[in-house]
Amino acid sequence: MKKSIMAIVVLITFAVPSICAEIDGQWIGVVDGMDGKPLELTYRFKAEEETLVGLIESRLGGGPISDGKIDGKNIEFTLNAGENIVIINNGTLSGDEIHLFETIGKEKIKVVLKRVKR
Repeated sequence: MKKSIMAIVVLITFAVPSICAEIDGQWIGVVDGMDGKPLELTYRFKAEEETLVGLIESRLGGGPISDGKIDGKNIEFTLNAGENIVIINNGTLSGDEIHLFETIGKEKIKVVLKRVKR
């Protein structure tokens, strides 16, 4: 029994950091821009234990994410887009995709991000 419990503890100890590390790297997604043209978004994420840090870039500008959290496969972060525009992001990591919901005021937009392979 003690060996079983110890094995579970070891698996959990090593599994959580590896899940968090899966998000590290560059991701690309496309949304409809305010002008009706596709807007490509580039995300660069890094997990630091349960904290998610990173940057977002587009042809309209970009900036760092804030309040980033990662809990297993679930992520959340905020982007301050200027002019009192706050974008709240919640998503799920699924292999080489992140299914992300961006909330801007009352509007919710779904974005699928794809991992950029190096």
